[in-house]
Amino acid sequence: MRVGVIGGGAVGLLAGAYLGRTHDVHMVVRNEEQKDILCREGIWCDAFSAAVFVEAHLYPRLPRDMDVWLVSVKQYDLEEVLSLPLPQNGKYLFLQNGMSHLDQLQSLYLDTFAAVVEHGALKVSFNEVAHTGKGRIKAAPFTGSLPDMEELAESLHQEDFPFLVHADAVGMLSEKLVVNAVINPLTALFKQKNRAVKDNPYIRSLGYRLCEEACRTLSLDVQHQWNRVLAIAEQTGGNQSSMWKDLQEGRRTEIDAISGFILDRAREDLPVHQFIVEAVHAMEYEKGVIVDE
Repeated sequence: MRVGVIGGGAVGLLAGAYLGRTHDVHMVVRNEEQKDILCREGIWCDAFSAAVFVEAHLYPRLPRDMDVWLVSVKQYDLEEVLSLPLPQNGKYLFLQNGMSHLDQLQSLYLDTFAAVVEHGALKVSFNEVAHTGKGRIKAAPFTGSLPDMEELAESLHQEDFPFLVHADAVGMLSEKLVVNAVINPLTALFKQKNRAVKDNPYIRSLGYRLCEEACRTLSLDVQHQWNRVLAIAEQTGGNQSSMWKDLQEGRRTEIDAISGFILDRAREDLPVHQFIVEAVHAMEYEKGVIVDE
């Protein structure tokens, strides 16, 4: 298939590398230097012994006639992407953290599908990515159909880069949102790898209260979701969360798309979430990151 990937971050590069082995992959990136090095040298992933060659294009120019688009930009950049004249003849798989993008997708005249990325990935350079944790991409139809999602997953699925079809996009994203709302901000604020959520008793206590608030808001079973959080913290124990990485490198975080989304949906005060959002914004402020008021 012809596969378009919008976004040259860790997830975009990882998907481009794995899918580029068997598909015609086109990367859309913002930086001209990144475009040039991708076209010249391809993507280097530490899981492979050789580079994977792809075509690269400079945003906002999009190649035409893609069978599927993987949209892997951050949640706060998505509105700008959706304002482009997106081709109507491809299917769109959205790989964002959080859930606020669902409202935006509802109004599009496109076949859209939501996805949850369970892989660990670290962008090393413009064309290098480290696969720090093997997982799956779980995907579900949103405005697209379940049969189309099944066909798409079958085409993209690889033994070492699996796609799993889920029937309920909202339920799937809600469960991932709880995990992100616990692990991402706590590891970022305390500068700890994921295992600290399970192993450090004080961070674990804060994590449980975040999980409890999120589950009340999203109508999920607290104990089941807390067990999932602990299991994922254990499985990805050596990983550095994307939010911690963003703060380290002076980038804006997705705290508003994750914890802020839960606050916006709550019908009661969520004191731990409120503190977490303000604490992460305080860290962004100290790094000189400009965020929306």
